[in-house]
Amino acid sequence: MRHSPALIPTLALILGLGACEGGGQAATAAPAQADAAANATAATATGAAAAAPALTQQQIAERAFAALRKTEPDFQRLGHTHLLGDLDGDGIDDVVIGYGEGTPDATMAANWRLAVAMSRPQGAQLLPQAGLPDYCAFARKIEHGKLYVEEPDICSAARPKTVGYYVYAWDGKGLAQVGHETVEQRVVKLLKPLGAAFASGDRGVVLDALRFPLDVTYWPIYDTPLEAVAKKTGGKIDRATAQAHYQDLFPKDRANLYAAAIAATVAKPLKRDSAGGHGVVTPAPDGEKYSLNIVFDPDEDREEGNGDRIIDARVDVAQSQGDGGQNLVLLLSEGKLDIVAINTAG
Repeated sequence: MRHSPALIPTLALILGLGACEGGGQAATAAPAQADAAANATAATATGAAAAAPALTQQQIAERAFAALRKTEPDFQRLGHTHLLGDLDGDGIDDVVIGYGEGTPDATMAANWRLAVAMSRPQGAQLLPQAGLPDYCAFARKIEHGKLYVEEPDICSAARPKTVGYYVYAWDGKGLAQVGHETVEQRVVKLLKPLGAAFASGDRGVVLDALRFPLDVTYWPIYDTPLEAVAKKTGGKIDRATAQAHYQDLFPKDRANLYAAAIAATVAKPLKRDSAGGHGVVTPAPDGEKYSLNIVFDPDEDREEGNGDRIIDARVDVAQSQGDGGQNLVLLLSEGKLDIVAINTAG
């Protein structure tokens, strides 16, 4: 078909406009397609990250060990321990490593140091030593984001006794000390709720302070139903039996006596005695005396059967009058007070 010369410029104009419009749409579509592709790639990467399995505790620990080896290649040579727990509240366990230090030819540690590895996306990150304990430190637990540490009397001792209790918490940059107790302060702190439980008759708190099974040898339950039951069980008393016969273990007058003795003595400052222990004696009604005495490194720690359980101190809460009286015997171990016996005289 032939076109009129007059129509050719008009047709060319129309075709040119169409080409421009089509080119504009193509130019607009190209960035949109690129954005969609980028979003799809990002979504795929995010999905892959979300689908990646969480590290096991062993893998978290191994990453921490690898980080520590960069500065302490032989940290495991003289022994090591580790704890896992979330210290900074990010929902991921961090690692506290305890390891021995000594001379190159040493076969046992002369000191015990702590290293803390925070779990980060790029790997384990060691905290600077500046904020960590500068004393021989045994890490005991991580609980509610806090690290609990104990300081021994002699780091290299076969059975080191605790002389200080410390608490560390995350401050946004590292760990900072937020608490400290001496053995005396720990004993007083633990005795206060026990004394209140004796006063109020809170059996649960008192039973929690007993170390089961009880040996009847150390409990004055003569001519009671509990004694009869214990004879049938080889002289041992379990918690259920103690619960059922609580009044035989702690009759009201005995419970009231311990409540009064604890309340009177923990309110007084403790004084060091000639044997190296700490104690206090205070007047009681009717010419009696109440006393609290703490003995460090007690003989009970050397008794057979303790195994790895170290007895840091023996605590006696007593009432005395003349040659008579009675005392409640407790042992401090692993930061906890256990009632182990009642002694009576007169």
